[in-house]
Amino acid sequence: MRPILMKGHERPLTFLKYNKEGDLLFSCAKDHTPNAWFADNGERLGTYKGHNGAVWCCDVSRDSMRLITGSADQSVKLWNVQTGAQLYTFSFASPARSVDFSIGDQLTVITTDPFMEQTAAIHVKRIARDPAE
Repeated sequence: MRPILMKGHERPLTFLKYNKEGDLLFSCAKDHTPNAWFADNGERLGTYKGHNGAVWCCDVSRDSMRLITGSADQSVKLWNVQTGAQLYTFSFASPARSVDFSIGDQLTVITTDPFMEQTAAIHVKRIARDPAE
């Protein structure tokens, strides 16, 4: 077995996530820019630009059409996997530490860190099929 070297991040990695089929790999790092990779050859599929802080976590929908990312910039962003377009931003008063889609991809759970006078919290948000909703 020959290892595949994936070069693309400028700062340390914080999180990795395969899609359901295992053909795509998503990486998060302290460089503010999540990446998508082809898992079989390590070729970068694309980047998701829009965060202003370290990206701590991500999850991909079961159909691999949407990506959700949580960041130290106190936001969670929903992305179109194929185009890299930012579909929606959830804003919080503290950094987002973890994100996860529910089965069916209609809900997401988000945890936020204690920060300043904010306590740690768990947020459940509904994800609309149409981003305009």
